[in-house]
Amino acid sequence: MRSRTGGRRIGAVACVAWLACVTSLACSAGASHDGNGGGDASVVDTGGSTGDDSAAIFDVSSSDISIDGGGDGGATCIPGSIDMKGCVCPTEGATRPCFSGDPSNRGIGACKDGTQTCTGGEIKTWGTCAGDKLPAKEVCTDALDHDCNHLLGCKDPSCATDPACKTSCTTGDTRDCYTGPAGTLGVGTCKAGKQKCTAGAWETTCGGEVLPTAEICSDPLDHNCNHAPGCLDLFFCIADPACGEKCKAPLDPGCVCAEGSGDTATCPKGTHGVSGGSLGSPTLECCPCKASDCGDANCCGETLCKGSSKCGGVTCAPLPSSCGGKVSADCDDFPEDCDEPCCECYGDCSSTP
Repeated sequence: MRSRTGGRRIGAVACVAWLACVTSLACSAGASHDGNGGGDASVVDTGGSTGDDSAAIFDVSSSDISIDGGGDGGATCIPGSIDMKGCVCPTEGATRPCFSGDPSNRGIGACKDGTQTCTGGEIKTWGTCAGDKLPAKEVCTDALDHDCNHLLGCKDPSCATDPACKTSCTTGDTRDCYTGPAGTLGVGTCKAGKQKCTAGAWETTCGGEVLPTAEICSDPLDHNCNHAPGCLDLFFCIADPACGEKCKAPLDPGCVCAEGSGDTATCPKGTHGVSGGSLGSPTLECCPCKASDCGDANCCGETLCKGSSKCGGVTCAPLPSSCGGKVSADCDDFPEDCDEPCCECYGDCSSTP
């Protein structure tokens, strides 16, 4: 199975998409990586543009990495990203501008780029973005845009309740206000409220504002206002049942739904787990083993894979009777999966405690 969403390894690939390139030798320049799905790793190039990165994100022109282990999504260093920490770089000591915050704040107000430096041995990678200035709480008494939202001082909604901005007003006037954390206004469900001027003075409260709340993993909204809605918010929703793998609909020909989910999901003997869908809506089905699937440990015990070079390095044995003729849907990564009791075939488990 190529992806996981349950138990101790849920969404591991997605969580470390930016860092996977650092820890895998397959990311070196010119290398290729053949995962279970026959994908390949390629080194591409991004120009490190200092302009509009929302447009440049698809402009491939300097060192970047894409790892694809199959059709279910892989770890990717995004071409044109403004923070390429961990991505392969060309020359020791080379530098590039970078910004580790929300791209929409880059170059606005007090927010400014930092610098990343190319370091390393055989595989050189971009280091941490040093010196960049990220959004901070607005200072209502000066003329700088500290939270980088194009609004200065008392014109910023976050300053509406600041004593320095309780200026005289005309009864009936209104102004925007917001008391939430810097960088959350206008993100997800978070929005400004309104203050009214009554008897020549502004209200002291901010009526109607929507502040960050706990993420609700079962809906597509970004309630905690961190740019990651629902199941895409891995830090909060990674173990939520609503974000676990679901049976694919409609099923592919000959496939059936797995029993259970995550590390406990099982498939009938003779089938193997096939993951699909997207990061926010993963799917899992059990499909019959074919000759092209012989690289999957669950298929190596089948007659059609006997003698296949793709099954080299795995050892097969009869399933324990306690498995009831079912195999674990998660038997593709050893020694990590050596603790799965219903894997028919195992890779090298010698290093397992």
